[in-house]
Amino acid sequence: MSRIETREHAVIFIYQATFKENAGTDEHYSNYVALNDSIEEDIAYFDTLTHGVLNSKKELDETISKFLKKWTVNRLPKIDLAILEVAVYEILNCSDIPTSVSINEAVKLAKKFGTDDSSTYINGVLSSFEKSL
Repeated sequence: MSRIETREHAVIFIYQATFKENAGTDEHYSNYVALNDSIEEDIAYFDTLTHGVLNSKKELDETISKFLKKWTVNRLPKIDLAILEVAVYEILNCSDIPTSVSINEAVKLAKKFGTDDSSTYINGVLSSFEKSL
């Protein structure tokens, strides 16, 4: 499994965590991995993203909120928020991934899962975030 696919699974897992009672628990994690056994090929990266985002969600959302124009974190579509959280987490914590790659992959995920406007909005938020670094 490529990092692109693993990142996509991490976004889906984090998105699901928004709605599940057992969100982020060992049971949720185990069930997700069991249903998507190809994750095992890059489980370390999946672990890094999912645990990293869920454990620092408050800080990530505070960071993201600084770059939202006319929106709040609570009003964002939940899939867009999950994409932004993964991208910002990668930019801040995964030094082996260039910032441009994180932004590009977030835009691709937004085109795949988001609304018609998601990719443009996410690109703008992440570009503003990148400039602030």
